Amino acid sequence: MGTALVCGMFGHNKAGKTMLGEAILFSAGAVERMGDVAKGTTVFDYDEEEIRRQMSVSLAVGCCSWSGKRLTLVDSPGYMDFVGEEVAALEAVDVAILVVSADGGIEVGTEKVWERVRARKMPAVVFINKMDLPTVSREKVVQDVREFFGKKAVLVSVPVVEGEKLTGVRVMLGSDGVSDQSFLDTLAELDDAVMERYLESGTMSKEDIARLLKKGILEGSVVPVLCGSASASTGVKELLDFMAAYMPTTDEMPPAVGKDRSGQQTVRQRTPDAPLSAFIFKSVSDPFVGRLSYLRVISGKLPSNSQVYNASREVRERIGQLMRLLGKKQEPVSEALPGEIVAVAKLAESGTFDTLCDPSAPIVYEKPAVPEGAVSVSIVPKVKGTEDKLGNAIGRISEEDPTIRVFRDNETAETILCGMGDVHLDVTINKFKVRFGVEVNKGVPKIAYKETITAKAEGEGKHKKQTGGRGQYGHCFIKVEPLPRGGGFEFVDEIVGGAIPRNFIPSVEKGVREAMQKGVLAGYPIVDIRVRLYDGSYHVVDSSDIAFQLAGILALQKAVAEAHPILLEPIVNVEVRVPQEFVGDIIGTINAKRGRVLDMLVHGTLQVVKAQVPLAEMANYTSEIRSITSGKGSYEVSFSHYETVPAHIAEKVIAERKREREQKA
Repeated sequence: MGTALVCGMFGHNKAGKTMLGEAILFSAGAVERMGDVAKGTTVFDYDEEEIRRQMSVSLAVGCCSWSGKRLTLVDSPGYMDFVGEEVAALEAVDVAILVVSADGGIEVGTEKVWERVRARKMPAVVFINKMDLPTVSREKVVQDVREFFGKKAVLVSVPVVEGEKLTGVRVMLGSDGVSDQSFLDTLAELDDAVMERYLESGTMSKEDIARLLKKGILEGSVVPVLCGSASASTGVKELLDFMAAYMPTTDEMPPAVGKDRSGQQTVRQRTPDAPLSAFIFKSVSDPFVGRLSYLRVISGKLPSNSQVYNASREVRERIGQLMRLLGKKQEPVSEALPGEIVAVAKLAESGTFDTLCDPSAPIVYEKPAVPEGAVSVSIVPKVKGTEDKLGNAIGRISEEDPTIRVFRDNETAETILCGMGDVHLDVTINKFKVRFGVEVNKGVPKIAYKETITAKAEGEGKHKKQTGGRGQYGHCFIKVEPLPRGGGFEFVDEIVGGAIPRNFIPSVEKGVREAMQKGVLAGYPIVDIRVRLYDGSYHVVDSSDIAFQLAGILALQKAVAEAHPILLEPIVNVEVRVPQEFVGDIIGTINAKRGRVLDMLVHGTLQVVKAQVPLAEMANYTSEIRSITSGKGSYEVSFSHYETVPAHIAEKVIAERKREREQKA
């Protein structure tokens, strides 16, 4: 099929990435007719969830050929909840196509993906989509794009409008040279000799233009800007012609950098005669063939039905039949070359972000940083007896989507599902049902409060029971005192004179620890406390481990009750990114949530508000921010520390906990 050109389509939600991919495939003859997102007939959005929601929720791959180039397309979701798919897609491609909607302009999704593209020093091209909409200001969106990308932006095509209707596009880079002066100004800065000739003559040769354009794109100092309408296939062939002529192919990209067995940096040339290396950027749980792994071949040749080395896990791996992808369609291929993306089923040892390679030339490519989820729900199976099915579903989905995290909260005895947003969690829960046949009920996760003490106190614990036969006897005295926040637990043995035999002292500690887990105020774990065991008594016949454990429990409960116990709540760091006009509203929400603003920074066109907020106040914050900012804001959350719960709120928490216990009784 020719040299590999591997492109990912990125941008804000609803910018038209999927339709652009569809138009490219149609223009290149890879599909007989163009699909429609609204009708659920596109190549890239084939999942039931995507068809129902009319938006991409996972990346998809398609391929075609154009002007002798083997073009692979990766369609990435733009909705912020599915940023993990965007991260994976960036691992799979050489070139980013940044799709900007003419009616939305530069939106937060564009800004965020541009940050990632720049960090990776990835060549990029901009396609301004939806230029046929009658309500858009075409001149303004072009100007906004040029302002956002600065001097890097060079205008390659402009809309042709008759009346109010978009009839086509005019390519500025034609056989008669370049008609945009700023285009030439940008290129001239890339070469001193050319700059000198350009300043003298005011013109530039076609050869210099072509060479410098390719050089600037590869280095990231030039970002070409084209326009059109994907749904009307306007400007799409011009985009394809430009990419085939000027965007770098896989073999023109810099060598891939990884690490060898000793951890030293090593490189791979992106050519078929180099040692094999490939990267798994995506895993999919296919209901028919099991797990599918999406591989991007970086160097060498990968044959079907071969054996490779997983350098990430240091194990051998058997590769079965390779398949080229066109959405959900799979075409068997005998081998894959550098730049190609293929799928393989049922890898036994390998997972997402693993490196596969020639065993005689090991290399490991760095795994990308995956953002942590900021929204969580508790989940329980709807039907008793389906816990094992749910466990299997959780394992498969967690591997497919690294931004999903599921864990058992020992302090609240709940299974917690964490993700990037409400939609992300809804999609995941629906996958449990559709793919694995297990339904769950979701709820707001309980806050993991803790208890501690603020004063010193003493407590006596005596367990004495005589009911015929051997009795039970355990007796101890303890002192408790608070430790600094985060101090944990200390148990100090101060027994002298054999008041408690040595073999029973661990039993007292065990009882104390058990009582700490159950709490005193509201049944939450007790932390940051020192317990001193200083006296007690025993019976030579009736004393036992269990008796002293029960004594330790009683002593701890009495001492803590006298030590002015309080509730602690988790505090999270919150970083909110919004346009300037929403900063006041965001600060208002933080104040209303008992939070405190720590800092405010400028990041590009966005304001970053850093704050600390009680976790208990963060429920539904995703929806709140999206409502306030019309979808232009986003936030990240990470745990910070524990703080004292205000008295009036603590009273409510304790009362609610008491009601829960009474209902269970």
